[in-house]
Amino acid sequence: MSAIAYDVSYEESRNRLTVAFRYILAIPHLILAGLWAQLAEFLAVIQWFIVVFTGNRNEGIWRMQESWLGYYGRVIGYANLLYDEYPAFGTEPGNVPVHSAFTYEEPANRLTNGLRVFWIIPALIVGAIVCIGGAILGVISWFAILFTGKHPRGMWDFMFKVVNYIVQLEAYAYLMTDEYPKWGGPTTEVSMASPNTFAPPPAT
Repeated sequence: MSAIAYDVSYEESRNRLTVAFRYILAIPHLILAGLWAQLAEFLAVIQWFIVVFTGNRNEGIWRMQESWLGYYGRVIGYANLLYDEYPAFGTEPGNVPVHSAFTYEEPANRLTNGLRVFWIIPALIVGAIVCIGGAILGVISWFAILFTGKHPRGMWDFMFKVVNYIVQLEAYAYLMTDEYPKWGGPTTEVSMASPNTFAPPPAT
């Protein structure tokens, strides 16, 4: 099945200045990512009909969603204090320590896609809970970095898991994968040897 994997390189020492204004600096990216998400959602509706009637994903639609998801992953990683480098706007990864691997596979499960709106409910509940925890920890991390110039590894690890889960959840919601979101890491073994690597579709 289509694989979604996300990783960010940890650095303990952080830039106090950019962290202090992080939520302001992230606003333009968050607005663009939100608007772009509307297109990804619309494409998911079209993909739903395609999958239900044919049992296959449309690669063109998947690739357009992939472009958004790569950008979205970089934006929420930045907004949630996982790294300090300012991300580039659009599809270019830029020089950020984010490693993404999205592997396309055409066959899709008609049942789980057809009933995705119901199938996803438990994952959405988990997502809401972890986002609340992430929001609280984000504030604590913000103060910790401002006072010490360092991001404690335990706090960073939890925040990374929150962001990673949300990336998986978005991919599942938009029918990019049939693999259910999981807490705690990449959903499958996908190469992350270089930053922002987008794996090509498997050879046929």
